[in-house]
Amino acid sequence: MIKDALIRRCVRLLAAVHELHKQGYQDLAVFCPMAPSDTSWRCRLLPFDQVQWNGEMWSELPGDGAESARHSSGKLGNEYFGWTDARSDTARELAEKIKLRFPRLMARTRCLNYEYSGWFTYMLGEAEHGHLPVMGAEYREEYREKLATTTPGVWIKGPPLFSMVRVRGKTYYFTSPPHLKPGDDWHEAYKSHVMMWQNNEDERGCPLPQYPVDTADTFELGAYWEGAIYYIQTILGFTDIRRFLSAMEVGSERSDQWDVFFLVWNSEGQLIYLIAFLLRRLLAEPHKYALEPSERDYWEQRLRSLESQTHHHWVQSGRPPNPYYGGGNPLHLGLILTGLSKDNLVNA
Repeated sequence: MIKDALIRRCVRLLAAVHELHKQGYQDLAVFCPMAPSDTSWRCRLLPFDQVQWNGEMWSELPGDGAESARHSSGKLGNEYFGWTDARSDTARELAEKIKLRFPRLMARTRCLNYEYSGWFTYMLGEAEHGHLPVMGAEYREEYREKLATTTPGVWIKGPPLFSMVRVRGKTYYFTSPPHLKPGDDWHEAYKSHVMMWQNNEDERGCPLPQYPVDTADTFELGAYWEGAIYYIQTILGFTDIRRFLSAMEVGSERSDQWDVFFLVWNSEGQLIYLIAFLLRRLLAEPHKYALEPSERDYWEQRLRSLESQTHHHWVQSGRPPNPYYGGGNPLHLGLILTGLSKDNLVNA
Protein backbone atom coordinates (compact mmCIF):
# COMPACT_ATOMS: atom_id res chain seq x y z
CA MET A 1 0.00 0.00 0.00
CA ILE A 2 1.43 3.37 -1.04
CA LYS A 3 1.44 5.69 1.96
CA ASP A 4 1.76 8.92 -0.05
CA ALA A 5 -1.84 9.81 -1.01
CA LEU A 6 -0.75 11.97 -3.95
CA ILE A 7 1.28 9.18 -5.55
CA ARG A 8 -1.51 6.71 -4.85
CA ARG A 9 -3.95 8.90 -6.79
CA CYS A 10 -1.52 9.18 -9.70
CA VAL A 11 -1.15 5.41 -9.74
CA ARG A 12 -4.94 5.13 -9.89
CA LEU A 13 -4.91 7.01 -13.18
CA LEU A 14 -2.24 4.68 -14.59
CA ALA A 15 -4.29 1.71 -13.36
CA ALA A 16 -7.32 3.11 -15.20
CA VAL A 17 -5.28 3.15 -18.42
CA HIS A 18 -4.32 -0.45 -17.68
CA GLU A 19 -8.02 -1.32 -17.38
CA LEU A 20 -8.62 0.24 -20.81
CA HIS A 21 -5.75 -1.79 -22.25
CA LYS A 22 -7.51 -4.93 -21.00
CA GLN A 23 -10.61 -3.80 -22.89
CA GLY A 24 -8.68 -3.56 -26.16
CA TYR A 25 -7.56 0.09 -26.17
CA GLN A 26 -3.90 -0.89 -26.23
CA ASP A 27 -2.74 2.02 -28.40
CA LEU A 28 -3.66 4.35 -25.53
CA ALA A 29 -0.33 5.73 -24.33
CA VAL A 30 0.80 8.10 -21.59
CA PHE A 31 3.13 11.08 -21.76
CA CYS A 32 4.26 11.95 -18.23
CA PRO A 33 6.43 15.06 -17.74
CA MET A 34 6.98 16.95 -14.51
CA ALA A 35 5.81 20.53 -14.24
CA PRO A 36 8.64 23.06 -14.82
CA SER A 37 8.57 23.77 -11.08
CA ASP A 38 9.09 20.05 -10.34
CA THR A 39 6.20 20.26 -7.88
CA SER A 40 3.59 18.23 -9.76
CA TRP A 41 3.47 15.19 -12.02
CA ARG A 42 1.56 15.49 -15.26
CA CYS A 43 0.00 12.81 -17.43
CA ARG A 44 -1.49 13.15 -20.87
CA LEU A 45 -3.38 10.33 -22.56
CA LEU A 46 -2.80 10.16 -26.30
CA PRO A 47 -2.39 7.71 -29.17
CA PHE A 48 0.65 5.44 -29.16
CA ASP A 49 2.32 7.10 -32.15
CA GLN A 50 2.14 10.61 -30.69
CA VAL A 51 4.92 9.98 -28.16
CA GLN A 52 8.30 9.34 -29.78
CA TRP A 53 12.02 9.46 -29.05
CA ASN A 54 13.60 12.40 -30.89
CA GLY A 55 17.21 11.38 -30.30
CA GLU A 56 17.56 13.24 -26.99
CA MET A 57 14.27 12.95 -25.12
CA TRP A 58 10.70 11.71 -25.31
CA SER A 59 8.56 14.17 -27.26
CA GLU A 60 4.86 14.78 -27.66
CA LEU A 61 3.89 15.02 -31.34
CA PRO A 62 1.07 17.00 -32.98
CA GLY A 63 -2.41 15.54 -32.57
CA ASP A 64 -4.97 14.43 -35.12
CA GLY A 65 -8.32 15.55 -33.73
CA ALA A 66 -8.65 13.45 -30.55
CA GLU A 67 -9.71 15.21 -27.37
CA SER A 68 -7.07 16.75 -25.13
CA ALA A 69 -6.76 14.51 -22.07
CA ARG A 70 -4.34 16.26 -19.68
CA HIS A 71 -4.05 15.62 -15.96
CA SER A 72 -1.94 17.32 -13.30
CA SER A 73 -1.33 16.08 -9.77
CA GLY A 74 -1.43 19.67 -8.51
CA LYS A 75 -3.52 20.34 -5.39
CA LEU A 76 -4.94 17.00 -4.19
CA GLY A 77 -4.21 15.05 -7.38
CA ASN A 78 -7.66 13.49 -7.68
CA GLU A 79 -9.42 16.00 -9.90
CA TYR A 80 -8.61 13.89 -12.93
CA PHE A 81 -8.59 15.99 -16.13
CA GLY A 82 -10.24 18.77 -14.13
CA TRP A 83 -13.28 16.65 -13.23
CA THR A 84 -14.81 17.04 -9.81
CA ASP A 85 -16.94 13.88 -9.90
CA ALA A 86 -14.13 11.30 -10.04
CA ARG A 87 -12.29 12.02 -6.79
CA SER A 88 -13.32 8.79 -5.09
CA ASP A 89 -13.51 6.57 -8.21
CA THR A 90 -11.82 3.21 -8.39
CA ALA A 91 -9.50 2.57 -11.34
CA ARG A 92 -12.30 0.77 -13.19
CA GLU A 93 -14.79 3.56 -12.56
CA LEU A 94 -12.27 6.13 -13.74
CA ALA A 95 -11.61 4.05 -16.85
CA GLU A 96 -15.30 4.13 -17.71
CA LYS A 97 -15.41 7.92 -17.38
CA ILE A 98 -12.35 8.24 -19.64
CA LYS A 99 -14.01 5.99 -22.20
CA LEU A 100 -17.24 7.99 -22.18
CA ARG A 101 -15.70 11.47 -22.13
CA PHE A 102 -12.94 11.00 -24.70
CA PRO A 103 -14.74 9.07 -27.47
CA ARG A 104 -12.47 10.19 -30.34
CA LEU A 105 -9.37 9.27 -28.35
CA MET A 106 -10.87 5.88 -27.59
CA ALA A 107 -11.76 5.25 -31.22
CA ARG A 108 -8.25 6.21 -32.28
CA THR A 109 -6.58 3.88 -29.77
CA ARG A 110 -8.74 0.76 -30.04
CA CYS A 111 -6.05 -1.59 -31.28
CA LEU A 112 -4.07 -4.58 -30.02
CA ASN A 113 -0.54 -3.57 -29.03
CA TYR A 114 0.88 -6.36 -26.94
CA GLU A 115 4.36 -4.89 -26.72
CA TYR A 116 3.25 -1.54 -25.32
CA SER A 117 0.53 -2.95 -23.04
CA GLY A 118 3.06 -5.49 -21.72
CA TRP A 119 5.55 -2.73 -20.95
CA PHE A 120 2.77 -0.71 -19.34
CA THR A 121 1.96 -3.60 -16.97
CA TYR A 122 5.63 -3.70 -15.93
CA MET A 123 5.73 0.09 -15.48
CA LEU A 124 2.53 0.04 -13.42
CA GLY A 125 4.16 -2.46 -11.07
CA GLU A 126 7.03 -0.02 -10.54
CA ALA A 127 4.61 2.87 -10.06
CA GLU A 128 2.79 0.86 -7.39
CA HIS A 129 6.07 0.94 -5.47
CA GLY A 130 6.07 4.73 -5.65
CA HIS A 131 8.17 5.19 -8.82
CA LEU A 132 6.05 7.20 -11.27
CA PRO A 133 7.44 7.43 -14.84
CA VAL A 134 8.80 10.82 -15.92
CA MET A 135 9.25 11.92 -19.54
CA GLY A 136 9.63 15.16 -21.47
CA ALA A 137 11.92 18.13 -21.85
CA GLU A 138 12.11 18.80 -18.10
CA TYR A 139 13.76 15.42 -17.50
CA ARG A 140 16.33 14.52 -20.16
CA GLU A 141 16.87 10.78 -20.16
CA GLU A 142 20.42 9.42 -20.29
CA TYR A 143 19.51 6.69 -22.75
CA ARG A 144 16.50 5.74 -24.84
CA GLU A 145 16.33 2.39 -23.01
CA LYS A 146 15.97 4.01 -19.58
CA LEU A 147 13.20 6.16 -18.17
CA ALA A 148 13.44 8.47 -15.16
CA THR A 149 10.97 8.20 -12.28
CA THR A 150 9.81 10.50 -9.50
CA THR A 151 12.19 8.66 -7.16
CA PRO A 152 15.71 10.15 -7.52
CA GLY A 153 18.19 7.59 -8.77
CA VAL A 154 15.52 5.03 -9.72
CA TRP A 155 15.23 4.27 -13.45
CA ILE A 156 12.94 1.86 -15.25
CA LYS A 157 12.99 0.25 -18.68
CA GLY A 158 11.91 2.66 -21.41
CA PRO A 159 8.68 2.17 -23.37
CA PRO A 160 8.62 0.44 -26.80
CA LEU A 161 7.57 3.55 -28.69
CA PHE A 162 8.63 4.75 -32.13
CA SER A 163 11.74 6.83 -32.71
CA MET A 164 11.81 9.93 -34.87
CA VAL A 165 14.15 9.72 -37.85
CA ARG A 166 16.40 12.38 -39.35
CA VAL A 167 17.00 12.12 -43.09
CA ARG A 168 19.49 14.66 -44.42
CA GLY A 169 18.26 17.45 -42.20
CA LYS A 170 14.55 16.59 -42.30
CA THR A 171 12.61 14.93 -39.48
CA TYR A 172 10.11 12.09 -39.92
CA TYR A 173 8.09 10.05 -37.45
CA PHE A 174 6.05 6.88 -37.83
CA THR A 175 2.30 6.63 -37.35
CA SER A 176 0.36 3.50 -36.45
CA PRO A 177 -2.21 1.93 -38.78
CA PRO A 178 -4.95 2.12 -39.87
CA HIS A 179 -3.82 4.72 -42.40
CA LEU A 180 -7.00 4.74 -44.48
CA LYS A 181 -9.76 7.10 -43.44
CA PRO A 182 -13.48 6.45 -43.95
CA GLY A 183 -14.40 7.14 -47.53
CA ASP A 184 -10.85 6.87 -48.88
CA ASP A 185 -10.34 5.28 -52.29
CA TRP A 186 -7.59 2.86 -51.33
CA HIS A 187 -6.02 3.03 -54.78
CA GLU A 188 -5.63 6.81 -54.48
CA ALA A 189 -5.10 7.27 -50.74
CA TYR A 190 -1.30 7.47 -50.68
CA LYS A 191 -1.00 10.24 -53.26
CA SER A 192 -1.46 12.90 -50.59
CA HIS A 193 1.04 11.14 -48.29
CA VAL A 194 3.70 11.04 -50.98
CA MET A 195 3.25 14.70 -51.86
CA MET A 196 3.48 15.65 -48.18
CA TRP A 197 6.80 13.78 -47.78
CA GLN A 198 8.13 15.43 -50.91
CA ASN A 199 7.35 18.90 -49.53
CA ASN A 200 8.38 18.24 -45.93
CA GLU A 201 9.43 21.57 -44.44
CA ASP A 202 7.75 21.19 -41.03
CA GLU A 203 10.33 21.48 -38.23
CA ARG A 204 8.15 19.29 -36.02
CA GLY A 205 8.50 16.44 -38.51
CA CYS A 206 6.50 14.67 -41.17
CA PRO A 207 4.47 11.49 -40.55
CA LEU A 208 5.36 8.20 -42.25
CA PRO A 209 3.04 5.15 -42.20
CA GLN A 210 4.13 2.12 -40.24
CA TYR A 211 3.92 -1.09 -42.28
CA PRO A 212 0.28 -2.16 -41.63
CA VAL A 213 1.01 -5.89 -41.76
CA ASP A 214 -0.58 -6.56 -38.37
CA THR A 215 -3.95 -5.33 -39.62
CA ALA A 216 -4.01 -8.19 -42.19
CA ASP A 217 -6.47 -5.92 -43.99
CA THR A 218 -6.47 -6.21 -47.79
CA PHE A 219 -7.41 -2.56 -48.34
CA GLU A 220 -4.83 -1.21 -45.87
CA LEU A 221 -2.07 -3.31 -47.40
CA GLY A 222 -3.25 -2.67 -50.95
CA ALA A 223 -3.15 1.09 -50.37
CA TYR A 224 0.28 0.80 -48.77
CA TRP A 225 1.76 -1.03 -51.77
CA GLU A 226 -0.03 1.22 -54.27
CA GLY A 227 1.78 4.04 -52.51
CA ALA A 228 5.10 2.33 -53.24
CA ILE A 229 4.24 2.03 -56.95
CA TYR A 230 3.25 5.68 -57.07
CA TYR A 231 6.39 6.79 -55.22
CA ILE A 232 8.70 4.82 -57.52
CA GLN A 233 7.22 6.43 -60.63
CA THR A 234 6.44 9.99 -59.53
CA ILE A 235 9.22 10.68 -56.99
CA LEU A 236 12.05 8.35 -57.98
CA GLY A 237 11.13 8.76 -61.65
CA PHE A 238 11.09 5.19 -62.98
CA THR A 239 8.70 3.65 -65.50
CA ASP A 240 11.16 0.88 -66.38
CA ILE A 241 11.44 -2.00 -63.90
CA ARG A 242 14.97 -2.93 -64.94
CA ARG A 243 16.25 0.59 -64.39
CA PHE A 244 14.54 0.80 -61.03
CA LEU A 245 15.99 -2.50 -59.78
CA SER A 246 19.45 -1.61 -61.05
CA ALA A 247 19.36 1.84 -59.43
CA MET A 248 18.15 0.35 -56.14
CA GLU A 249 21.35 -1.67 -55.89
CA VAL A 250 23.65 1.35 -56.35
CA GLY A 251 23.74 2.64 -52.78
CA SER A 252 26.32 5.36 -53.40
CA GLU A 253 23.97 7.27 -55.67
CA ARG A 254 20.92 7.28 -53.42
CA SER A 255 19.22 10.54 -52.54
CA ASP A 256 17.06 11.47 -49.56
CA GLN A 257 14.12 10.34 -51.69
CA TRP A 258 15.57 6.84 -51.74
CA ASP A 259 16.16 7.03 -47.98
CA VAL A 260 12.48 7.79 -47.36
CA PHE A 261 11.46 5.01 -49.75
CA PHE A 262 13.40 2.42 -47.75
CA LEU A 263 12.17 3.82 -44.42
CA VAL A 264 8.55 3.34 -45.46
CA TRP A 265 8.63 0.19 -47.61
CA ASN A 266 11.51 -1.83 -46.20
CA SER A 267 11.26 -1.20 -42.46
CA GLU A 268 10.83 -4.94 -41.80
CA GLY A 269 12.35 -6.37 -44.97
CA GLN A 270 8.93 -6.36 -46.68
CA LEU A 271 10.21 -4.81 -49.92
CA ILE A 272 11.06 -8.32 -51.09
CA TYR A 273 7.38 -8.89 -51.99
CA LEU A 274 7.20 -5.83 -54.22
CA ILE A 275 10.49 -6.68 -55.93
CA ALA A 276 9.21 -10.20 -56.66
CA PHE A 277 5.99 -8.72 -58.07
CA LEU A 278 7.92 -6.34 -60.33
CA LEU A 279 10.26 -9.11 -61.51
CA ARG A 280 7.26 -11.20 -62.50
CA ARG A 281 5.88 -8.23 -64.46
CA LEU A 282 9.21 -7.71 -66.14
CA LEU A 283 9.42 -11.36 -67.28
CA ALA A 284 5.80 -11.36 -68.48
CA GLU A 285 6.05 -8.30 -70.76
CA PRO A 286 8.23 -9.21 -73.79
CA HIS A 287 7.02 -6.21 -75.80
CA LYS A 288 8.29 -3.71 -73.25
CA TYR A 289 11.30 -5.69 -72.09
CA ALA A 290 13.12 -7.41 -74.95
CA LEU A 291 15.43 -9.60 -72.91
CA GLU A 292 18.43 -11.48 -74.20
CA PRO A 293 18.51 -15.12 -73.02
CA SER A 294 21.31 -14.40 -70.56
CA GLU A 295 19.47 -11.39 -69.13
CA ARG A 296 16.21 -13.33 -68.82
CA ASP A 297 18.09 -16.10 -67.03
CA TYR A 298 19.56 -13.53 -64.62
CA TRP A 299 16.17 -12.07 -63.70
CA GLU A 300 14.60 -15.53 -63.39
CA GLN A 301 17.34 -16.54 -60.98
CA ARG A 302 16.69 -13.36 -58.98
CA LEU A 303 13.01 -14.25 -58.76
CA ARG A 304 13.70 -17.83 -57.68
CA SER A 305 16.07 -16.52 -55.02
CA LEU A 306 13.37 -14.22 -53.64
CA GLU A 307 10.84 -17.05 -53.65
CA SER A 308 13.22 -19.23 -51.64
CA GLN A 309 13.36 -16.51 -48.98
CA THR A 310 9.55 -16.42 -48.65
CA HIS A 311 8.77 -20.13 -48.63
CA HIS A 312 6.46 -20.06 -45.60
CA HIS A 313 3.10 -21.60 -46.48
CA TRP A 314 1.07 -18.79 -44.93
CA VAL A 315 2.93 -16.18 -46.99
CA GLN A 316 2.55 -18.18 -50.21
CA SER A 317 -1.17 -18.40 -49.48
CA GLY A 318 -1.35 -14.61 -49.56
CA ARG A 319 -1.60 -14.11 -45.81
CA PRO A 320 -1.12 -11.38 -44.91
CA PRO A 321 -2.00 -9.86 -48.29
CA ASN A 322 1.14 -8.97 -50.26
CA PRO A 323 1.93 -7.94 -53.85
CA TYR A 324 3.36 -11.28 -55.03
CA TYR A 325 1.49 -14.28 -53.66
CA GLY A 326 -2.15 -15.00 -54.32
CA GLY A 327 -2.42 -14.47 -58.09
CA GLY A 328 -0.83 -12.53 -60.93
CA ASN A 329 -1.62 -9.19 -59.30
CA PRO A 330 -3.46 -10.08 -56.08
CA LEU A 331 -3.72 -6.48 -54.82
CA HIS A 332 -4.63 -5.03 -58.25
CA LEU A 333 -1.68 -2.68 -58.10
CA GLY A 334 -1.20 0.04 -60.68
CA LEU A 335 -4.57 1.78 -60.71
CA ILE A 336 -2.96 4.64 -58.80
CA LEU A 337 -0.96 5.38 -61.99
CA THR A 338 -4.08 5.80 -64.12
CA GLY A 339 -3.83 8.97 -66.18
CA LEU A 340 -0.10 9.51 -65.63
CA SER A 341 1.15 7.86 -68.81
CA LYS A 342 0.32 4.86 -70.96
CA ASP A 343 3.79 3.45 -70.39
CA ASN A 344 4.07 3.19 -66.61
CA LEU A 345 5.85 1.03 -64.10
CA VAL A 346 3.19 -1.68 -63.95
CA ASN A 347 1.70 -1.67 -67.45
CA ALA A 348 3.46 -2.01 -70.78
